[in-house]
Amino acid sequence: MKGAITLFLVICCFVSNGQEVDLVRLDYSEAELTAKQIGMAASPDGKQIAFVYKDKTIKIFDVVAGRFISRFSGPYNSLLDVQLTSNGRIALIAKQEIQVWDWKLGKLLLSFPLPRSVTKTAYSGKHNLLAAGQYGGLVSIIDLNKLVPLKEILYKKKHVSALAFHPDGKTIAIGVGGFAALPGGLKLFDIATGQEKAKSSLGSEYYNMAAFNKKGDKIISGGFLAYELDGNDLHLIKKFTPEWITYDLNRLYCGAFISEDRVMMLTETQSFDVSDLKTGTPLFTTTREKGRNTMKAPGLGIYNVFPLNEKGDKVIVNATKNNINQIYDSKTNSMVGYFFSDSNDDFAIVSRDGRVHGTPSALAKVYWTSRKSNKKTSLESTFEKGFTPKLLSQIIGDSDLQQVAFEVDDVMEKIPVVILKSVNGTAGQTVSSFESGQKMTKVEIEITQNQKEVTEVKLFQNSKLVKIISNQGKSLYAFDVSLTTSFGEQNYFFVTAGSKSGIESEKVKFTVSYKGATEAKPKLFLVTIGINNYKNPKYNLNYAQADADGVDQIINQKSNTLFQGIVAFSIRNDRAIKQNIFSALEEIKSKALEQDMLLFYYAGHGVMSEGIGRDKEFFIVPHDVIQLYGKDELLFEKAISANELKTFTQQINAQKQVFILDACQSAGALEALENRNRGAAEEKAIAQLARSTGTFWITSTGSDQFASEFDKLGHGIFTYALLEGIQGAADTNGDHKLTIRELSTYIENKVPELSEQLKGAAQFPSAYSFGNDFPLVVYEHK
Repeated sequence: MKGAITLFLVICCFVSNGQEVDLVRLDYSEAELTAKQIGMAASPDGKQIAFVYKDKTIKIFDVVAGRFISRFSGPYNSLLDVQLTSNGRIALIAKQEIQVWDWKLGKLLLSFPLPRSVTKTAYSGKHNLLAAGQYGGLVSIIDLNKLVPLKEILYKKKHVSALAFHPDGKTIAIGVGGFAALPGGLKLFDIATGQEKAKSSLGSEYYNMAAFNKKGDKIISGGFLAYELDGNDLHLIKKFTPEWITYDLNRLYCGAFISEDRVMMLTETQSFDVSDLKTGTPLFTTTREKGRNTMKAPGLGIYNVFPLNEKGDKVIVNATKNNINQIYDSKTNSMVGYFFSDSNDDFAIVSRDGRVHGTPSALAKVYWTSRKSNKKTSLESTFEKGFTPKLLSQIIGDSDLQQVAFEVDDVMEKIPVVILKSVNGTAGQTVSSFESGQKMTKVEIEITQNQKEVTEVKLFQNSKLVKIISNQGKSLYAFDVSLTTSFGEQNYFFVTAGSKSGIESEKVKFTVSYKGATEAKPKLFLVTIGINNYKNPKYNLNYAQADADGVDQIINQKSNTLFQGIVAFSIRNDRAIKQNIFSALEEIKSKALEQDMLLFYYAGHGVMSEGIGRDKEFFIVPHDVIQLYGKDELLFEKAISANELKTFTQQINAQKQVFILDACQSAGALEALENRNRGAAEEKAIAQLARSTGTFWITSTGSDQFASEFDKLGHGIFTYALLEGIQGAADTNGDHKLTIRELSTYIENKVPELSEQLKGAAQFPSAYSFGNDFPLVVYEHK
C-alpha cells in the first residue's frame, strides 16, 4: 500500500543457546497519521512520557493513569532533542535555542538563545541540569529548577560529540571531534569552575556517545567502537567488541544508558544494542539493514534511551524513527511492549504477549501482520481477548513476568474471512455503496475462510450493534435491517465475525443511502437513577440522589429544543431495584425508534463479581443488594450485569445511546479495596461493553481510586463536572452545540483538575466512545 509504514519487529537476541526472534510485528499506514513523531522523552521518575510531533504538537502521557493528560502547541517542527523533568517541565532543544515549558499549563517559562548550533545534549534528572554541546567545543549548562544559565565550558575543538553528567551533578564528561579525519578526545570538567579534571588515556579516539553508570565510577564511551573507562580519571578498563559492529564500521553512537549490569546504546544506523557490562558480550540488537548509515547529526532526541523505573531494567526507546516506540526489559532480554502515538488523541500500547490498550481509532489503524502471508488484522480485532486498561504501567511493573510471545502467524491463519455477498439482491463483492427506497433491507454475508472457527456474526449500523447471529455451521448469513435518517441519508454498516480463538475478523464496511421518507423529530428517553440510601446502610452515599436530580433537571432544561419530547424515568433510593429499572428499559424498548436517543444515568455503587462458579461480570448495584462482595448469587439475582445492559442496548432501536455511570466505592465498601485489580477489571468490562454494542459509556472511578464527594460542590466530582459541561463549559469550540464526544473530553480533563485541587490526588474518569458522535444540547444564541 502506498504510504504504508511496516515495522518489522524481528528482534535478535545473541545468547548461548542460539538466536531468539520476537514475533511481534506491527504495521500502520503513514497516510492515516495526523503527524509524524519527531521526539520522545520519559521523566526521570518514569511517571510521564512526552511525545513531540512534526505539526508542533506536544503531548504528555501519564503512565499510572494510562492516558494523555496534557497537550499544547510548541514552537518547533524540527527538534534536536527533548527532555522531560519530574517537576512538570519540558525542555525543547532546537538548533540555536532552548525553550523550557510548564507542560501542565502549556506556558513558556524560559527561552535561552545559544551562541552556536547544537550538536549534542545531556540531562541530569537527579539535579535537573541540562547541557547543550555546540560547534567549537562550547557547552552551555542550564539549571532547570531555577531556570537560569549555570555555566559555559569551552573545550576548543571541532564540535561537541559526546556529553554526559556525572551522577554527583558536579562533573560533566565532554567528547569532541568530527569524522575519522578530525578526531578529538574525552575529558572530565568541573561544572562549578569549568576546569579540566581528567583526560581519556585513549587520546584522539573519536567519541560520539558517553554514559556514566549509577555510581559514577565507570563511563561507557566511543564512536566507531565502544570503551569502558574509569569514571574518575578516564583510564581504559576494557574495549567492547560487539559482533554486530563488523556490519558497519562507520556508524555513530547517539545515546546510551547503563543499568546495573547492561549497556544499552542507540545508534544512527537505527539499531538498539545491548551488551553485558562486565564482559562486553553482546546480548541483544534490533535488526536493521546491513551497512545502513543514515549519517544524520548526532544528538536527536528520538535516539535517546529512557529508563522507566528506578532499577533501570525497563527502558523506552525509538529505534525505528517512526511513531512506534519500544520497551526493552533487561531481565527477559526482550522487547516487552510497544507504544504507538499520533498528534491527535490516538495512542495504542501493545505487549509482547498480545495485550492491547488504546483509543478506538488507534486500535483500528495499527495492525498485526503475518510473515507467512500478506494477511493483517487490526489491534481492535484482539480487543475482546486482550484489552487491558493501564497496560503500560503493567508492562513496566511486570519485571518478573516472562511474557509468552503472541503467535501472530498461527493466530492469523485461523481468523475467519468475511465478505459482503449482497444488499437487497445486488452483489456486494465489488461494490461498497448502495441505495434503497425501502426501509427494510436485506443484507447477506459470506464466510469464505475458517467457517468452523466462527462463533457469531455481528452487524453494526451507524456504529451501533443491531443484530447478532450465532454460528449456524454454514457460510451464508442473512440480516434484515431497518434503514434510518438518524445521521442523514447515509447508513453506515460494518460486519465482523467472532472466532473460537477470541480474535475477530476484519470489518467489512459498506453504506446504504436511504431514499425513503424523512423521519419525525426524535424523542429523548431519559433514565436517571440515584441511590443515597441502601438497604444495607453501610453502603449509603451522600450525593447520588442530588447527582441524579441534577442530571434530570439540566437535561430537561438544555435538551428540549433538540427533541419533540423528553420521556423521563426518575428512579431513586428504595425504588431503584432491578424490577423497576428493567421495567423502564422494557418500556423504552417497546417505544423507541431508530432516530430517538437513550440517555441512561446511574449514581450508586458498581462492582465486579468474584467469578466463583461463573465468569466475572460488572454490575450496577440496586438498593436491595445487601452485600457487594462474597455472594455472587446475590448479585446475579438482584443486581444488573453488563451482559443484561448489553442485551437492552441491542434491543432498543434508538441508534444514539449514552450510558453515564457514576459508579463509585464508598467507605462502606472498603473491605474489598485491597484487591487493586478490581478497578482495572471494571474498566475493562465497561470498555468491552461499549465496543461490543457501539454505544457511548462515560464512567467515574474504579475501586482502585477514591470516590470523591464534597459539601463544597453539593455533588460528587464526576457529576459536578458533567453538569458543568452540559451547562455550556464543554462547548469549547463555541458553536452553540454540545456533542457527546465534547462532553466526554471535558469530563476527562475537568475531573482530574478538580480532584487534584480538592483532594490532592487526581481522579481519572474513563470514556469509551465506539459509536458515532451526535449532539446532546443546542444552546440559544445570546
